[in-house]
Amino acid sequence: METWYDKEEDILNIELNTGESWKSIELAEGIVIDVTKEGKIVSFEIPHASKFFTGDVKKVIEKAKIVVNH
Repeated sequence: METWYDKEEDILNIELNTGESWKSIELAEGIVIDVTKEGKIVSFEIPHASKFFTGDVKKVIEKAKIVVNH
């Protein structure tokens, strides 16, 4: 499992399982979950993460690995 945060794009990605993503499903607020053919959740992608993770739960972003897009 790996969690990374793209500060420039304000996207938090949380990987729950290894495996090949088969389908991406977009939920409310642009949140995307990737699932395998077997229905296992592989990861969550949360756009505008700094709006969701504020106050005490902001630690989720602070503990994530920071990635830089070039």
